[in-house]
Amino acid sequence: MRARRLCKRSRPAALTAVLVALGAVAGALAGCGGVGVSGAATAIGNQLTIYSSLPLQGPYGAVSQQIVNGEKLALAEAGGRVGAFKVSYVSEDDSSPTSGQWAPGVTAGNAKTAADDTTTIAFLGDYNSAATAVSLPLINAAGILQVSPASPYVGLTSSEDAGQDEPERFYPSGQRTFGRLAPGDPAQAAAQVKLMAEMGVHRVYVLDDQDPFEVPLAQIVAGDAERRGIAVAGPHGLDMSGATTFTGEVEKISKSGAQAVFFAGEGGAGTVALWRELHSADPSLLLLGSSTLASETFTSQLGAAAASTYITTPALAANLYPPPAARVLADYLRDFGAEGGAYALYGYEAMSVVLDAIRTAGPHGNDRQSVIDRFFAVKNRDSVLGRYSIEADGETTLARYGVDRVLDGEPTFYRAINTR
Repeated sequence: MRARRLCKRSRPAALTAVLVALGAVAGALAGCGGVGVSGAATAIGNQLTIYSSLPLQGPYGAVSQQIVNGEKLALAEAGGRVGAFKVSYVSEDDSSPTSGQWAPGVTAGNAKTAADDTTTIAFLGDYNSAATAVSLPLINAAGILQVSPASPYVGLTSSEDAGQDEPERFYPSGQRTFGRLAPGDPAQAAAQVKLMAEMGVHRVYVLDDQDPFEVPLAQIVAGDAERRGIAVAGPHGLDMSGATTFTGEVEKISKSGAQAVFFAGEGGAGTVALWRELHSADPSLLLLGSSTLASETFTSQLGAAAASTYITTPALAANLYPPPAARVLADYLRDFGAEGGAYALYGYEAMSVVLDAIRTAGPHGNDRQSVIDRFFAVKNRDSVLGRYSIEADGETTLARYGVDRVLDGEPTFYRAINTR
């Protein structure tokens, strides 16, 4: 059991408002249009549909497109069929056409479309944890399997270090229907702390951007670091909205004696400004970031601070995956005319594990509950991502995490860390 829990740190009112708003969107849509809580398994005929919902625009657009292409490749290799069942695929964009960022209303609309479709057998998504917090109650209420290639927020699967009434509030049916393939927040925290220890860090300053889906990661990192014998200042929340300078916080960090700063949050203009100020104040300070910063949109703006930056990511170098991954990436290049990477493999496996769940359900492959049961029965599965099992809470047993550095303005794989 972890010593730290989110309830030990009060949420700012803005965070509570975000959580309430996301819950209200999902709850309101679940209550109309016929999307109710499914209390029994549902057989849906021989025509099945698998939906995907990802941000196909904005900073995560390129990554999401690789996931979608990987999903398409796996389905094409299966010939669009599993036994007697024909399987169709629908890719939805959960980002706003104006901002390029994922949007709660768009995400909820995508989930409702999938939930209302009587042929839906599985939902692949989302990329952002906050988006999954919106889609999951709708998909769960309809009794549909949901598999995410990302969405690391701990509260989606576990109550440890999570928010109030989590994960129960995401599962109105009372049954687990969600699993993820990328290791969640506890694995990322373990990777960060192991990296700190290996780099000789004895004191770290922990920050977050007050995003309710990033705050727990900062707290897990702080707790793990303390147990590793690393002195911790924080975690402290920073309001990044509209902020352009962080003179006071940078001064506190400089006076704290910290050798490293860990930041959990998005890579907006405020985070770029913080990074540059920290490096300017102390060029020897290690700047450690969460996976949400592993985007060229962020790293291309860091200037001299790039040399001190280390970002954890679930994406490994292609040559660190099992041999079948090379064949899949070769097929990806052939079919899409571009090189695929780790996220193409995550998409490929998300589709593959669902198709196998349908296959192993046999004549019940069109029964939503049977497919859910077969997914949660996955044990020691050999895949392009490596061997893994799905635990009862939906967590994967995959345990390797990557570390990126910045090369020519781009996040570039540096090394892998085994977190178990």
